[in-house]
Amino acid sequence: MGGATGNAFANVLQAAGIDPEAELAREAIQNSCDAAKEGPRRVRVVFRIVALEGDAKQRFIEALSLAQGIGKRMNYVSLARDNCLAEPERPLHLLFVEDYETKGLSGDPHQRWSHFHRLLLSVGDSTKALESRATGGSYGYGKSALSLNSRLRTIVAYSAFRPDETGATARLMGCAYLDAHEFKGKQWTGRGWFGVRRAGHEIIVDPLRDEEAHAFAELLGFRSRRNEEHGTSILIVDSHAHDHQRILRGIEEWWWPRLLDQELEVVVEAEGKEYFPQPKQRQDLLPFIECYSLAVERAQPAGPHQKSDRFNRLRGLSLGGYGLQVLPADLADEFPEEKLGRVALIRSPKMVVEYAQMGRSTPAAVGVFLADSDIDDILKLSEPPNHDRWDPESRRLEVAKPDEDTAREVVRQVRKRLKDQMRKLQAQASPPRPREERRLRFLERELGALFRPPMRGDGWEGVTDPVEIRFREGPAIRPCKSDSIETFATVALRLRSDAEDDSTEAIVRVRVPVLEDDHGREGDLLQVTIEFENGNPAITGQTESEFPIELSKSEWRVFRVRSAPYDHRWATKVDVQVESQEGGS
Repeated sequence: MGGATGNAFANVLQAAGIDPEAELAREAIQNSCDAAKEGPRRVRVVFRIVALEGDAKQRFIEALSLAQGIGKRMNYVSLARDNCLAEPERPLHLLFVEDYETKGLSGDPHQRWSHFHRLLLSVGDSTKALESRATGGSYGYGKSALSLNSRLRTIVAYSAFRPDETGATARLMGCAYLDAHEFKGKQWTGRGWFGVRRAGHEIIVDPLRDEEAHAFAELLGFRSRRNEEHGTSILIVDSHAHDHQRILRGIEEWWWPRLLDQELEVVVEAEGKEYFPQPKQRQDLLPFIECYSLAVERAQPAGPHQKSDRFNRLRGLSLGGYGLQVLPADLADEFPEEKLGRVALIRSPKMVVEYAQMGRSTPAAVGVFLADSDIDDILKLSEPPNHDRWDPESRRLEVAKPDEDTAREVVRQVRKRLKDQMRKLQAQASPPRPREERRLRFLERELGALFRPPMRGDGWEGVTDPVEIRFREGPAIRPCKSDSIETFATVALRLRSDAEDDSTEAIVRVRVPVLEDDHGREGDLLQVTIEFENGNPAITGQTESEFPIELSKSEWRVFRVRSAPYDHRWATKVDVQVESQEGGS
């Protein structure tokens, strides 16, 4: 079953300097994209968070024999102190990472070239680095990010695929990557397997197969892949990553290029709700997104504060294109300092490899570089195991084509030319004029807080005068049919305690506008449905719903807002206004 210790799988990414959730998002999605089916299919990845307590937790532990296996060795290996075996009262968090429109882990599990063996059993296998097709991973260390997010360093892989040379169509196997240790007088590598011991062999373990794999997967809480639902589901046991917001942020941070090009769909499920990454709602990513449009020639520079071009060929190789911009002063004041002067480096998988420091922090500027396919293999070989930079000194460039000298020069020149262009832009370009809608930004913010509170979720409370507007749920989005989504929210209103009157008659107006651009400019209004908790008939089919309401200090008036379905690529907002029937807002 191989000679590497369990540490070899987990240690490689421990010092990557990236949050565990972000590293998980980078590596798990990269594994899925590398396993995509042929053709222009969009890979779908679901991160599903489940918490088990009481009897459900105990049944899971017994099903995987965790107490009998890992539990007996906890004093001999280094595990998180708050793991589910050490703290019986703590919930057991499971994280399922499920991909679709992918090939699955086919091939003889004990042949080093098979997909199954590469993902679960081998370490440091650089076969993918030498493949001609564009891939993200190239070291065979992708499993490290998965096991690092487990307090027990344990994952379970369940996969379905077309019949392979063994005749199998599905497999399941549990894998623990623990420290090498001594136990009961024997030396152990720390690699543990949950499967079927091969007859006549003491240490060879086979995965569960076909119907047995499907049945056991369903017992552990996997979604069934019986009906040719080809792809792979990874279960991270006792996961550190159970905050859906942090997972979403990691997805947005590193995968926004592929998300924007609609080559990737990601959903995070938690507590019965679905959440979608929305990179265009991130103010720290919008300037990079604008630069990406410049780099791929979807947009042209709007003035001297922006620049885009393609680098000249080097030794017959096409390098790629870039887009750079100096940020307007009002945006620069609020932009994260750690991203100033940075260029997002991207190659064919469309994951951001690095936000590389290419310029000074002032004047504030950012950029994007998208590598051409001619140099994708060179850049892939130049990356370290955690794929977080392009290093011209990488030893693996010794095997690069067309030759080592050319490969090292390509990496050096890409970085040098980006630095030169970024610093030239910063030295010469004047910042753009503030956008019209930002000229009275301070005044708009103050008036907005008074008359139209911003809309946030998680029970955030806005205040007007003299009405309290509280969002008990949302505003948020959820899928409704096909590729459509809808916006929804639950709103509560009442008079403030310091209002002059104890009650008043008011008019409520609700709108859900589509945002036309990344700066909040409103476009068409969606039809909305208003449902009331007091049994009043719902209001449907209006783009600007208006209804009377009696407000008091002692009682919350609650209603639900739901928009008509719309394209999942659009952004919207919920606008709630309350006006006294006597004319005061």
